[in-house]
Amino acid sequence: MKFSHKICPALVVMVLLATVIALGQSAPATNETTPAADTRPANVLFAEVDTYVNKKFTEFNKQNLPYDSGLEAKIKQEQKDLAVKYAEVLHARSSLSETDQFYLGMLYHLAGNGDGALEAMRHYLGGEASGQNAQLARAVVVLYSTRKGLIPEAERAVADYANTQPQNLAEWFGMESLITELLQKTKDHQRMLVHAQQMAKIARLVVPNQGINTFRRDDMLFKTTSFLSDAYINLNKKDEAIATVQDLRKLALLLPSGNLLRLANIRLAGLDRSIDPRGVFSELPRDETIKLPEIVATQWIDQAPVRLSDLRGQVVLLDFWAPWCGPCRYTFPRLQQWHETYKDKGLVILGMTNYSGEADGHKATHGEELVYLRSFKKKNRLAYGFAVADSAVNDLNYGVFSIPMSFLIDRQGRIRYISMGAGTDEIATLGKMLEKVMAEDSATHGEAISAK
Repeated sequence: MKFSHKICPALVVMVLLATVIALGQSAPATNETTPAADTRPANVLFAEVDTYVNKKFTEFNKQNLPYDSGLEAKIKQEQKDLAVKYAEVLHARSSLSETDQFYLGMLYHLAGNGDGALEAMRHYLGGEASGQNAQLARAVVVLYSTRKGLIPEAERAVADYANTQPQNLAEWFGMESLITELLQKTKDHQRMLVHAQQMAKIARLVVPNQGINTFRRDDMLFKTTSFLSDAYINLNKKDEAIATVQDLRKLALLLPSGNLLRLANIRLAGLDRSIDPRGVFSELPRDETIKLPEIVATQWIDQAPVRLSDLRGQVVLLDFWAPWCGPCRYTFPRLQQWHETYKDKGLVILGMTNYSGEADGHKATHGEELVYLRSFKKKNRLAYGFAVADSAVNDLNYGVFSIPMSFLIDRQGRIRYISMGAGTDEIATLGKMLEKVMAEDSATHGEAISAK
């Protein structure tokens, strides 16, 4: 007998009646029991939700499951649903302590309930909140108050954050950034300038922090400069806007960061295209307190292992490249020419590259890649040495976002030029700067060396 989607209405009624009668006859005399209320502490409920995704991912990794974006989305939705459930559990309790209000606010935050999170954190901060939880609560308040356009409340929260410990620079920066962006949208440029200046203060604190990702640091510095210059432009202070970007370009040389310089050049062109972006290299760097990152390499080809500090008194050209990079190959003839011209006059060229896991389009071990690189080097008649790294550490240390990119370092160990790309003009300019730096008398420009 086949099932049919056509059912007689009368039959449905009869079946329902029979079911009700049967249930009534079989129902126990005792009343139904309701599930016991979840009485676990608020911090335990929050911890379960907060660690839910990581625990699931750990389980998947143990099972060697391949990454699945659909599965990831499912797990994150499950976390959100659990946050909604536990927030309701806490909200239903007759009384909540200040600490409970904090965890309720965090559950609302994970559930995506901005109004609930904001209200709970207001209750929490209205008491005697302190420490790391209080700072996190202030960050939550700034997040949702800016979304609702409540600028004064956001400003009070970030001011309290600035006057309290502990402080997370990235978190603090993010709070100021949200307020600055909102003020930009509302065209309150004077107040925007104040908060952008605070962003600049925080970003400068990040600069010497070796623990932060280079590109994250660059993003913070560039975002700050963009806000500052925009505020100055809208306040009819173009000179201040340009000076802000120029300061960023000088900082990019000192760090150093080719990525940051590239971003700053783009911003400068947006302010005034008549300014020569290479003008920043005309001034001799004055700050010699920042040491350039040392070269990290697991293998050297046709070059003894060397440290930049060992090359003081010589001119160094670090050329970041990869065998698969077409524009990089375009620069090879000039690099080889410069090597032959200046190798006996104190020039050291180092080709900076990384293992990529392939050779000539085929998968390769490190050993096979080294064989390929040696053959590649000989085939292209590159007589200078290579430094080969097994990670992107050198790229991060020098802010190398794209290749080819070259860093010209003078005899005192200062960045004098950063060349980006393989354009004819760019290669010619690098050649002129190289000639200029090579001509500088090492005795005159090496006073710092002789003073050691």
